[in-house]
Amino acid sequence: MQDRSHDPFQHARPQPANPAVPGELVEVASLTAWIERENDGDPFVAHARVAGDEAARADFALLELSESRVEGCRYTGCDFTRVAFSDVAFSGCDFSNSDFSEANFTRCAFASCKFTGANFTEAVLRRVEARDSTLAYASLAKAKIEDVSVRATDFSHADVSEARLKRVAFDDVRFVGTSFFRTSLSGIDLTACQLADIVLSDGMGELRGCRMDLYQAAGIAQRLGVVIAD
Repeated sequence: MQDRSHDPFQHARPQPANPAVPGELVEVASLTAWIERENDGDPFVAHARVAGDEAARADFALLELSESRVEGCRYTGCDFTRVAFSDVAFSGCDFSNSDFSEANFTRCAFASCKFTGANFTEAVLRRVEARDSTLAYASLAKAKIEDVSVRATDFSHADVSEARLKRVAFDDVRFVGTSFFRTSLSGIDLTACQLADIVLSDGMGELRGCRMDLYQAAGIAQRLGVVIAD
């Protein structure tokens, strides 16, 4: 039996997101119209349920959204730079090619959401959960990611270079062509993930301290020129 009493991965489990969303919410059909008409242009929205909203290339920069739900919305190519989302549950939303650079997410949950090509450069994600979603071709370069849990999600060809990861859990995550250049994966368990053609520095120091299964480790060894005996 394997002794896990001193297993460093046991102490790397993220804290749960648990967004604090009240039971009674104001129904918002259009986030843009709500900000302009109901809030007199003030980009602060709380205790709202935004459902079925659609916008393309809209400006939501500096938006503050808290204790709310966003369901079945489509915001493509929109500007969400420097937004602050706290205690928000997102489900069935499409944020493809939107810009979340320098955004702040705290206690947020994403279910079946699409972030294809989205930009999270220098964003901060704390106590965030994502499942059944896609971040293919997204950029999380230089992002700060703490207490984050990701399950059944596609990170194919995403850029996670020079990011800071702390207490991050990946389960059934697809990393194909994903860049972890200069991002330490120490303390992260990758055994339940798909790894293929990930981008690393020449010395592959990014992998120091992470956990892989034998098949994954053999693939990395082959990249180093090691011949695996049958």
